[in-house]
Amino acid sequence: MTGGSRARRWAFLAAEAVGSLLLVLALFWLFILFLYALFPSGTPLKELMQSRTDQLPARDAAGNRPEAALKLLVRDVRFRRGNSVAWGGAREGMLLYSHDAVQTFDRSEATITFSPSDLIQVGSNSLVLVTRLNENVETGPRSYRVQVDGELRGTLSASKTLRMELATAGHLARIVPGAAKFRITPNGDDGSSLAVYGGEARVLGKHGVVRVPASYGITLRNGVSPGPAVPLPSPPPLKDDKLIYRYRLLPPKIRFAWGGEAGQYHFQLAREPGFKRPLLDKNCPTPHLDAGTLEAGEYFWRVSRIEEGREGAFSRVGRCRLLQLLKPPQLRIDAAGEQLPAGAFRLTGSAEPGSRTFVNGVEVAGDQEGKFSHELQLKPGVNLVRVEALDAAGNASYASRVLYGRTDAF
Repeated sequence: MTGGSRARRWAFLAAEAVGSLLLVLALFWLFILFLYALFPSGTPLKELMQSRTDQLPARDAAGNRPEAALKLLVRDVRFRRGNSVAWGGAREGMLLYSHDAVQTFDRSEATITFSPSDLIQVGSNSLVLVTRLNENVETGPRSYRVQVDGELRGTLSASKTLRMELATAGHLARIVPGAAKFRITPNGDDGSSLAVYGGEARVLGKHGVVRVPASYGITLRNGVSPGPAVPLPSPPPLKDDKLIYRYRLLPPKIRFAWGGEAGQYHFQLAREPGFKRPLLDKNCPTPHLDAGTLEAGEYFWRVSRIEEGREGAFSRVGRCRLLQLLKPPQLRIDAAGEQLPAGAFRLTGSAEPGSRTFVNGVEVAGDQEGKFSHELQLKPGVNLVRVEALDAAGNASYASRVLYGRTDAF
């Protein structure tokens, strides 16, 4: 091999190596551009992939101090960083910083946790902005202002390590430090209603401070001085808190009913008694609600009353069981022989407890164990006795006996 051909070979190998390196770099930058398009808000990838924990880290990887975390997201939830104009899709476990905003849409919800026992829940079609008021303070209670446009529920612990004030409808309501439970709901185009279920809130007005103690509420409107606090509506009494429906093929229509006049009520139905993810969550104008698309199983329900936008506490939790019965009820007729003296004869037997029993078309009462007895008049000759047991779902069992009535004595 001559010197010229050897040089050309080395030049070819060098060019091939450089080309491969450039291809790898190009693919790497395409991957970076893909990540940027997927996460336009600039949220660190490490933050999005971190495991969900109850305690917030003191600092994130970039040295910033997180103030809260997003938990329990339902459907479409968006977030925006305080230093950005772009909205991005929120994820459970994502850290929030001062001036960050969270937005929900139709039938979506989000929970923002400041600590394991201090949290706010953002309802559907709502927007909140969280701001740390004492960012330069490293020790002592943390203070926040939460701007609310929509629905928000809050729970604060008795530790007094967190202080919160709510800005809504042009007013500022400060929650007294300590255990507290409150709710803000929209009330018209320019108003909100604040309900306090535990603790106390103090609303700042032109003429002083308006106290809102537990079990009281207040209406807030832009440009209008806050009115006096008024008692919240009492929890409606449930008419039947242990509903049981039995069916065979098609589920029946279920009626949930409670005491009270026509008005506005908030009804919730869930599979678990904590109502973390309600199956049905709606307002209704009557003291009852009909549901006809429920599957077999156990359900929990509760209801509250709303007056002028102020929602009272929920009622006690009721239960509803839907039982699909496909098996016919048990039925047994006691043996008495086939040939019996004509005249009076008492037929005895047992059916499945809770079912209805008929002897020759006549309903016969049974005891709690399902045992029944019925007096028949046997005529001389052949007598056909037909017994039917019918359960609440419509399943039926049948039994018959042919008894021969004799006129001669045994």
